[in-house]
Amino acid sequence: MSFDKAFYLFDHRLIALAMIILLVAAGEIGYRRGLFRRESKAAVRSLMSGTSAAMLGLLGLLLGFTLSMAVSRWDERREVIVDEANAVGTLWLRAGLLEAPLCNELRDALREYTDARIALGGSRGDRAALRAARIESESLHALIWSVVERADQPGQSNAVLSSLITAANKVIDLHELRLASIENYLPAPLFLLLFTVASVSLGFLAWAFGAANQGGRTAIVALGLLIGAVFLLIMDINRPQRGTIEIGIESFERVGEAMSVALGRGGLPAVVATYANAVAEKNDGKTSYTFPRAQEV
Repeated sequence: MSFDKAFYLFDHRLIALAMIILLVAAGEIGYRRGLFRRESKAAVRSLMSGTSAAMLGLLGLLLGFTLSMAVSRWDERREVIVDEANAVGTLWLRAGLLEAPLCNELRDALREYTDARIALGGSRGDRAALRAARIESESLHALIWSVVERADQPGQSNAVLSSLITAANKVIDLHELRLASIENYLPAPLFLLLFTVASVSLGFLAWAFGAANQGGRTAIVALGLLIGAVFLLIMDINRPQRGTIEIGIESFERVGEAMSVALGRGGLPAVVATYANAVAEKNDGKTSYTFPRAQEV
């Protein structure tokens, strides 16, 4: 496992906590070193203060760029989900151009595919669930494409066939794009660089406070907590399947509801709205029966 992958899988809250502790420790070390140099010339103290200000400016610039990169990746992941949901909905509608039983087969496969994509988005940090949803999606790709292939029959309109092929290709292509977007996180060395700059900057600033014989421990701790909070936010956004800030799968849920409405289920899941066929033994109008709900549709 690569270092980037291991860093991504590790709990980012613990990483942020460790960073805050080390930042506060760096500030304390710098403050104590400054206390020993209280007799330093004013020019030295001014030079150290200017250096710490420059390094804090560099840190702010790096944090701003890093946060912007994380947010842009978050937006891209959301756009992929919306595009994928639209592609599935488009293929569902174009399936109505086919005659039975191909129309029903394609729409059944798309309903299962929608459920698999919702499961993929809801897998969160469960790698086994993510892998299962990915495998199921890829197996449904073969089923969807087989229906499209069988639609190439004599008498079938070329325009209809071309629209089906285009829509099916887009659904299949967006699958890999979505998986790639999940793994498109910021490299771990970038966070190590940010932490190093933050530690050195805080140490220099604390040295300046100590050398000036100013009680700045509270300010140093507060600054360390603030920097740690920004680190936590960036790492949370950078973890699409593990962070608190979720991307959301509402687009696929709406597509699934639209499919259910089209089938006359009123937006209810298939297991709730579908009942197993049964024949009453005594169809006399007096005996009451309870019909079981279907487990699979």
